[in-house]
Amino acid sequence: MLWCLAQPAWADTLHPGSLESPAFIAQIEAHTPNEVSAILHRLEVLLLSDQSFPSSAPLALVLHGDEAGVFLRRNYQSNKALVDLAARLDAFDAVNIQICETWLRGASISKSELPAFVETIPYGPSQEKALLKQGYEYF
Repeated sequence: MLWCLAQPAWADTLHPGSLESPAFIAQIEAHTPNEVSAILHRLEVLLLSDQSFPSSAPLALVLHGDEAGVFLRRNYQSNKALVDLAARLDAFDAVNIQICETWLRGASISKSELPAFVETIPYGPSQEKALLKQGYEYF
């Protein structure tokens, strides 16, 4: 099971997950670093309130717009807190960040500009559609 979150959601509304839980998908609307930051901070609050390691699959963020730029090495100093939070959440298997390779090519950015914990996918919108076909639900 995988959660795919790409739209602001409040931590207290995120489903805690279980083997029987449906998977969730949403869509990022604003394509801003602030939106990504809000999602990751809410996930951190949820993780801390649970007082245990996540028991469900990680929340997947499918990024395919300018918001992905916060994870570029050249932007690390200005986004250090956000990138470090994402890395910490990834280390606890609470989040899986996926960035669109089509967006990278369009922006003339190499995959080597991304931190090791960030994955790439061929095309973000197709990834979202594929997740829906696999039974993911919007929330």
